[in-house]
Amino acid sequence: MSAAARLVRDYLTGLPAGCTPERVCADSPLAGDIYGSEFLTRPVFLGHEESRRAGARLSRLYDLLLTLPDRFHGGDLRAFTAALGWPAVRTGAALRADGRPRVLPRSARADLYRERDGFRLLELNGGSPLGGWDIALLNHALLREPYIASFAAEHGLRFTDGTEVLLDLWEESFPDFDRSANPVVALVEWPGSYASMEPHLRRMAALLAPHGIDAVPCHLGEVEYRADGVHVAGRRVDLVHRWFVINDVADTEDVALLAPLSRAADRGLVSLFTPLENEVYGSKAALALLSDTRNRSLFDAGELEVIDGLLPWTRLVRDEKTEVAGERVDLVRFALAHREDLVLKASSSHSGLDVLAGWRTSAGEWSAQVRAAVGGPSILQRRVRPVPEEFPAPGGGPTEPGVLTWGVFLAGHGYGGAYLRGTPEVDSGVISSGKGGRLGTVFLFDDTDDEADR
Repeated sequence: MSAAARLVRDYLTGLPAGCTPERVCADSPLAGDIYGSEFLTRPVFLGHEESRRAGARLSRLYDLLLTLPDRFHGGDLRAFTAALGWPAVRTGAALRADGRPRVLPRSARADLYRERDGFRLLELNGGSPLGGWDIALLNHALLREPYIASFAAEHGLRFTDGTEVLLDLWEESFPDFDRSANPVVALVEWPGSYASMEPHLRRMAALLAPHGIDAVPCHLGEVEYRADGVHVAGRRVDLVHRWFVINDVADTEDVALLAPLSRAADRGLVSLFTPLENEVYGSKAALALLSDTRNRSLFDAGELEVIDGLLPWTRLVRDEKTEVAGERVDLVRFALAHREDLVLKASSSHSGLDVLAGWRTSAGEWSAQVRAAVGGPSILQRRVRPVPEEFPAPGGGPTEPGVLTWGVFLAGHGYGGAYLRGTPEVDSGVISSGKGGRLGTVFLFDDTDDEADR
């Protein structure tokens, strides 16, 4: 039994009747307002050393993703985005006019399932509009429950504060950014999304204020460009935190709206966390390039170890031959014959959207969707079967199995915290807050002794 499993056993053994941490989270003035009412019924535990290893492996995989334009297209970013299936309008919005790569902040969030032999990567979202920076609100809420507070004290549990991680990332990415100088930070959404995101951005501003950050929620249409820099609400902005995504850019009018911000950042008039270029490396199609056995000669033994250790079998949907378990097969025929073991995903989607789980889909619909995806910006991925964990039933009572998606932040070169989505549907095709997922958070424990026994 792993150290984490023993900790869960001890937690459940001592759990008193009437202890319902999900209600504590829902009743929290901050956490409940942001995250709604559906929460995991206990905290989740992760060893500190295991978190360090996971962060290091994700960092190495991210390094590999950053090298793909060089390995496949001689450094030509435009050719690379075309190969990923990006429309020309989005490529034009994300890249410099001359195609030169930018130095990008190392910010990403990996969505992982835990199989019996470790974490497997489902997708990696690059950039700044990542849900969960404020997940420590749940940790603070849970510690208001007396049993959890005493259990945390007894076992030396700690947690990662995502706000501090974000501030460290800003300082690491932009040497001129000085949080002690009361900088102005614009939290910028897309005009069409601002109304729904404004409450969340205002909560982020409130969390940043105690750190000396004057954070201003706004949308891109409210940003002004002057000779001395970028302004919002009459204030000159030191840093823009981008909350909109590449999929918001649909036409030339959108490109024109974005272009002044990109130019200002490229000229050094404002720090931009992060350029849309970051999202190039968050495409699921990029993961397919890493996974495809035809490309293995491009990577050395250490790099292949990282790829094989994290990635499930992943392929672009093409009418061609591919390799599965050492055998050459027709990709489309294989996909139709192995529906129960595959997932079809749009390569640039997010938040669990545009995901079709073969085992939850009729044969007829699966066939139609796979055939329609041939040649487009979609991938097929091996089904990853997460190991269920035990959770108390909502409101108390006997435990029930549940599965988790681990949203692990890569901050700089290591682990930057995690937030979780869980469901009692152990064969769920996707776990997301928009599809009934329960939100949860992680407490870290000392697993040094467990590591020594490995």
